[in-house]
Amino acid sequence: MSTTVSSSSAVTPSALSSAIGQHTPVDDATVQRWRDLGWWEQRTIRSILSEAAQREPDRLALVGRRSNGQRPTRTYAELDVTAHTAANALASLGVGHGDAVVVMLPNWIEYAEIVFGVMEIGAMYAGVPVAYGPLQAAPILRRSKAKVLVVPRRWRSNENLELARELRREIPTLESIVVVDDEAEGLGDGEHRWSDLLDAPDHGVPAPRPDQLCYLGFTSGTTGEPKGAMHTHETLIYSARLQAEHLGSRTYGDPMVQLVASPVGHHTGFEWGIVFTALLAGTAVHVDRWDPAWGVEIVRAEGITAFFGAPTFLQDMMRTDLADGRGSSLACIVIAGAPIPRNLPTDASEALGAFISPAWGMTECSIITASSPDEDPAVLRTDGSVFAGSELRVVDLDGKDSGPDVEGDLLMRGPALALGYYDRPDATADAYRDGLWFATGDRAVLDGGGRLVLRGRTKDIVIRGGENIPVTDIESVLFDHPDVVNVAVIGVPDERLGERVRAVLVQRQGSAPVDLRAMSDYLLDAGLSKHYLPEDVVHLEEMPMTPSGKIQKFKLRGIGA
Repeated sequence: MSTTVSSSSAVTPSALSSAIGQHTPVDDATVQRWRDLGWWEQRTIRSILSEAAQREPDRLALVGRRSNGQRPTRTYAELDVTAHTAANALASLGVGHGDAVVVMLPNWIEYAEIVFGVMEIGAMYAGVPVAYGPLQAAPILRRSKAKVLVVPRRWRSNENLELARELRREIPTLESIVVVDDEAEGLGDGEHRWSDLLDAPDHGVPAPRPDQLCYLGFTSGTTGEPKGAMHTHETLIYSARLQAEHLGSRTYGDPMVQLVASPVGHHTGFEWGIVFTALLAGTAVHVDRWDPAWGVEIVRAEGITAFFGAPTFLQDMMRTDLADGRGSSLACIVIAGAPIPRNLPTDASEALGAFISPAWGMTECSIITASSPDEDPAVLRTDGSVFAGSELRVVDLDGKDSGPDVEGDLLMRGPALALGYYDRPDATADAYRDGLWFATGDRAVLDGGGRLVLRGRTKDIVIRGGENIPVTDIESVLFDHPDVVNVAVIGVPDERLGERVRAVLVQRQGSAPVDLRAMSDYLLDAGLSKHYLPEDVVHLEEMPMTPSGKIQKFKLRGIGA
């Protein structure tokens, strides 16, 4: 089913613009149409948790599998209470409607409690992966005007509290740092241990409206600074509900027990690990690291039935003894976020005894295409069929429909789409076309049955293991190296990760070659996150250039390391 939406108004602000306090091209007529059709339900994410607690109070909502061997749990009744406690704690720090809370934690069960607490008091949540460095975290905190940052004291080799202090010195809106940690020593002014806030009085903050902004999903493209995709409760709930309906809720297990291995600081871990699980009143098993062997143990020990993640995770599972299909509880695995090898879904379905659903989505719209078990098996060699209420187009350079099986630029529109970019009306205007069509930056075809087949990306990013690696972050640092005169960072195919990152350098004459170790040390010293580091480096005497002075990156991809 599709909806016809009207063009946005450039003159009269919509009621939605007033509700979110930001410019959005979504007009009043479109909002009313989506509500009349039931796509926007006027529910909040916090109310979904309360409904699940009423239906299944004794069912496990959260299981935390930590690297240190701990296994904390929460039933739905308990989570409903601890989420309210989290709301009280945040309100005691002055957080209220419209304030931004940024969470930078591993996949611990406290993450979900805090997110639901944020939703309860009408604040906005934004996630930062716990391994990020200052170059990636600072723009998110600055653009969101974050009031509170939640961190562990440290995680693995990262000193997160020290990082938070550095960021707080730079960002004037950042009033409080909250540390999820057992240690009480060494905290200063404006720094709070999470457990010390849990006896805060009842907040008394009015319940949020479903049309309020509740989530900023930050995503990077070619412009360098991350852009915050603006979501309300209604855009997120639509995608989660339609995902359940498209495949059938029992496809994921009855009840669903989901392995949450994708970082909750990314959109996948948040939307599917937290929101979707609560919608189905399932159990979310959060793991704070991904190791295939350990993952197999958890699948068996916890009776995992479902998983959402990049193809890399599935390929890892295929290299374990789960692939013999014996003793596996897995029922459904949804793979998206990176190029999908076309034989993988069928091969994995046979090996794991589970339905494998290729899917497509973005932070800006969550997943809006997926393969369902009721469709022709040929759908497994595509990126799925579109959800009811959403639409796709593939267009040529003139903006005209390309026709079946003809490659072009992929556009989408519908109730899952973000309302624009936070405090970036310029970026919003660039992304939306007439009729509320959103330019995804992907190249694709629609086959004769309307199923999506991705062909590549126009956005200059590398997708490694399902994570977007914005190459401009790396290039901008390498351009400052005293021995580098030109640089290009590209993605090259990788069997396991989909893509890996390669740096191509042109150095000053007579300088010693900057090898991989030296380059990595330089990037880390400059504050780049470890998992943005290139895997290899290639040296050239000069870059292939266009007459206008642009590097021809497509020529670089054919050059071996």
